[in-house]
Amino acid sequence: MVAGSSKSVRGAHSHETGISAIPRLLKAAAILGPNGAGKSTLVSAMYFMRQFVVSSARDSQEGEEIGVEPFLFSQTTVDKPSTFEAIFIENGTRYQYGFSATKSLVVKEWLYATPAGKKSQKWFERDYDFKGKRHVISVSQSVKGEKEVWKKSTRDNALFLSVAVQLKAETFLEPFDWFRKRLRVVKSSQRLHEGYSAAKCAEDDKDKVLSFLQTVDVNISDIKVSEKDVGDMLTQLPLYIREPLIKGMSSTKRAGKTSQVYLGHTAEGGETVFLPLAEESDGTKVLFALSGPWLDVLANGRILVVDELHNSLHPLAFEFLITLFQDLKWNEKFAQIVFTTHETHFMSQDTIIHRDGIWLAKLDGFRGTKITPLSDFQARIGEAFDRGYLGGRYGSIPRIRGRSAQEEVKETKAGAEVLSEGER
Repeated sequence: MVAGSSKSVRGAHSHETGISAIPRLLKAAAILGPNGAGKSTLVSAMYFMRQFVVSSARDSQEGEEIGVEPFLFSQTTVDKPSTFEAIFIENGTRYQYGFSATKSLVVKEWLYATPAGKKSQKWFERDYDFKGKRHVISVSQSVKGEKEVWKKSTRDNALFLSVAVQLKAETFLEPFDWFRKRLRVVKSSQRLHEGYSAAKCAEDDKDKVLSFLQTVDVNISDIKVSEKDVGDMLTQLPLYIREPLIKGMSSTKRAGKTSQVYLGHTAEGGETVFLPLAEESDGTKVLFALSGPWLDVLANGRILVVDELHNSLHPLAFEFLITLFQDLKWNEKFAQIVFTTHETHFMSQDTIIHRDGIWLAKLDGFRGTKITPLSDFQARIGEAFDRGYLGGRYGSIPRIRGRSAQEEVKETKAGAEVLSEGER
């Protein structure tokens, strides 16, 4: 997300950090590539890192496995730990936090902090002594608190950062909260439920959600949310469906309530006709489900990572969602988005996403996924990035077996034409 030095990336595309080493950060970045290139795996890794940081201290017991999988297609990695690291800025301080872990234990862990105008400080470092079968954790003297208690309380399968924060380590709270409050990761298998957006409408944000949907040109004039008892809804289901559901639900859930969403449409006579959300198009359902979380991310300056954002969305609606991050009216607190996609229309110009924020994923033999920035190809201002990408100039497109030699030649020529256009 670090922006380059070109003048074109300034303004709507980036945010000034006030840090000379990293003067600007991008507001949006896209990762493209063929199926099976590793895009979803990257998002899953980010999801795991966040969940492990937030919950490892409380949601696991001694001896339980850590949810990491080594890269299995290389002999050099199959028996080695997986490493995760995030470098981020929070309230003017640059943090560098990471860990290495196997399925059974955390092998390494570290946290460095660089406050504005100061040198980098090592707040803690953790290593595993395989001979002595114990962890060696060193904590900076500048960190206040019960350091020995934190060390003794850290299990092999838990993170020291998580344990220390749970035991009131106030120094570590800011980087921990970056993962807990700032970072949001949505995997493709986790389609957003409409419940969060419905709750927004039931509170005081109905007008904001409605404005969001209308801005995307969805023909909706009103939103109505009604709450129903879960028990009453269950009684309306056939017996062969109701009984398995009841067995799988806790008594608390059976006694709870659920929200029913209805979207209003203006009919021919001017009256408003409400339809259940279930009867709307897939695109409208997705947009409604996205509206609440999207507004939350923008309003609170969060970092959103989404896999396959383009699913069920019209290309223009898809572009609208991205441009909200470039619009200061919507994004006053410098929210950021990273997404994977197969959609290429937004690449046709720098106005949607700057070239600094376009990354191309491809399989690098048995070494796994390689992600290359578009800037490595020296793309020029005014170049048709989408045509170059689909024409094969940048790679990271699927190789369709069974194509004729004539089609291969056409693809090569298309890439060459785009290159010559950029040179002109």
